Amino acid sequence: MPPPAAPTPPPAEPLPNSPDSTSPAEEAEADAGGTPSRAGPVGTVSWGTGTLVGVFTGLLYGGAKEANANVSKDAEVMLKMGSTTDKREQYRLMRDAMEKRFIRVAKGSLVGGARLGMFTATFFGIQNLLIENRGVHDVFNIAGAGSATAAAFGLICMYFTI
Repeated sequence: MPPPAAPTPPPAEPLPNSPDSTSPAEEAEADAGGTPSRAGPVGTVSWGTGTLVGVFTGLLYGGAKEANANVSKDAEVMLKMGSTTDKREQYRLMRDAMEKRFIRVAKGSLVGGARLGMFTATFFGIQNLLIENRGVHDVFNIAGAGSATAAAFGLICMYFTI
């Protein structure tokens, strides 16, 4: 018969964390009304997530916009189909119309995704740059990033439309 096991000692108590363990720089930033900055890259996760959401939203918006714009073009195909009695000609007209519609919707999706993706990537990139340079995450970073992004894209749109 084995000897009885020795009792195990109780686990060690964890060290208490004092709530007053913030650095003086973090206290000054918290007093200034902003969230104290963290060490390392701040906001890179929100940049990637925001860009990805922007791309997918742009894909959906661009495709839906082109799909709705093609309703009048479908009516033109139906008029052409009614003018001929040949089934092969009607099939060819319908197939051509569907191919063109698919290409237009796919192109609209890609262009919409690229545009909105670039816009959101620029916005979040500028916002993260402002957070790193200022050391505070507050509403002024969002306003500055939005203004800079809108100005940049306004100039780009103005340049390409003239």
